[in-house]
Amino acid sequence: MTLTRDSIKWAIDFVADHSDGDLFPKIKEIEAISAMTDFFINSVENKDLSSFAPKPNRRFIVPKDEKSYRQATQLHPQDSLLLSALVYQYGEQIEKRRLKKDQIYSYRFSPTSKDGLYCNNTSWSEFWNKADLLAQQCDTILYADIADFYNQIYHHTVENQLIESGLPNQAIKWIISLLESTTVGVSRGIPIGPHAIHLIAEATLIPVDNSLMASGLNFIRYADDIIVFCSSEKDAKKSLSLMATTLDRQQRLMLQRHKTEIYQPNDFRVVCKGMIDDRPIDRNEEKLLSVIQKYTKGNPYETISYKAISSKDWNLFTEKITSKIIDEYLSKKNVDYIRLRWFYRRLTQVGHPGALTISLERLEQLSPCLANVCTYIASLQNISNEDWKTIGSKLLGLLDEEEIKENEFFRLSILSLFTRNPYINHFSKLAKAFSQSDSFARREILLSAYENGAVDWIREHKESCENMDPWQRMALIYCSSKFPKDERKFFINRFKFSGPFEETLAKWAKTL
Repeated sequence: MTLTRDSIKWAIDFVADHSDGDLFPKIKEIEAISAMTDFFINSVENKDLSSFAPKPNRRFIVPKDEKSYRQATQLHPQDSLLLSALVYQYGEQIEKRRLKKDQIYSYRFSPTSKDGLYCNNTSWSEFWNKADLLAQQCDTILYADIADFYNQIYHHTVENQLIESGLPNQAIKWIISLLESTTVGVSRGIPIGPHAIHLIAEATLIPVDNSLMASGLNFIRYADDIIVFCSSEKDAKKSLSLMATTLDRQQRLMLQRHKTEIYQPNDFRVVCKGMIDDRPIDRNEEKLLSVIQKYTKGNPYETISYKAISSKDWNLFTEKITSKIIDEYLSKKNVDYIRLRWFYRRLTQVGHPGALTISLERLEQLSPCLANVCTYIASLQNISNEDWKTIGSKLLGLLDEEEIKENEFFRLSILSLFTRNPYINHFSKLAKAFSQSDSFARREILLSAYENGAVDWIREHKESCENMDPWQRMALIYCSSKFPKDERKFFINRFKFSGPFEETLAKWAKTL
């Protein structure tokens, strides 16, 4: 079994355009692979997958809301590319085994350059609209949630479902070895974060869906959320028992007690309306979203230059209005962080600085949205160089906050902003912090040095390259492309590189 040229090319474009997930900053070194696509493809195409052993990943504790956290994983970019290519090449074989799309809504495989691997970005709203419709046609509704779903998936279940889907043995073995590398050999749990992993998770629920269907339950599902439409409260309790038994017997999965509820239709319809994406919190948000929709045509990945936006529309995104919207979200007893993250993603598409001040001032409350807030800050347009430097000062100040200092993911997200914009600057302060910083922070400081043209400072770290972890070393090789031609060739030729990603990166750095 080998990966096709088309699959590898699609994966490169996909990761370059959509990143490797929604939680982490985009990997800068992907630029090198995009610039040398043919070299990378030739290094992978027609090669035995077993020769590409999984590379070291990165794991962080990421907030879900004010009180709960989850463990998120960022795959090494080589593994991210190979997994994306595998899912692109064989995803249809998994997809055709699933129940119909108006019953199972999550992560329906239909790759496009616009939406990525999955068919559209309205499936969450469609799921809840369908739930609202079906709630009007029944007496009682059971709403259940599988507890800690991704972390409870057995690798053996993944293997069985991939075999059942007809994937080649070599592809299955590589995927299982990748999963084992992210769980340190434990045969349970799949990484939270990578786009491509969602279809793998969905495959494991195919037998559960089939069993619930065969038992006569009238249900719909989105990922780990299952809604059953029942004829009475007694019927709902029987359905709950059946579902719990099925999950246990199939895969030793359990339902999350505090999220499992039995509702009357009117009460449940209130829940449905609160779950739909396009539910602006007030008239101001509704007006801003209509402007974004006007210019992006509904494409959630489209970014619009402020020059393409009329001054009348641009001026609607005032600091007063955007601050009021975010304040409104944060003032709720139970903050809807899912919806707030969605709002930040929309603001990122236009890059208006109206939400900047409140985002920096209320960052502690916004911590469950931190990745989205940082992506928004990186997207800002029409900012003077002097203002960017002021923003950089505020970001450095945030790094001294107790909550930021104690969380690696928070520090990574903030430091990554210095790698994306030379005008934020303040590199001298980052350089002073380098020797006392964690490895992941050192990587971001190196990339910031590249962005700020601090070539001589980068040169001082050449001798440490052999002792760096793979992620930090990857950054230094990328940064070495700034050295004079003969110097970078001599430096890079000292090392042996393992795998197509490192080999392509090294070749790009030498020949740039």
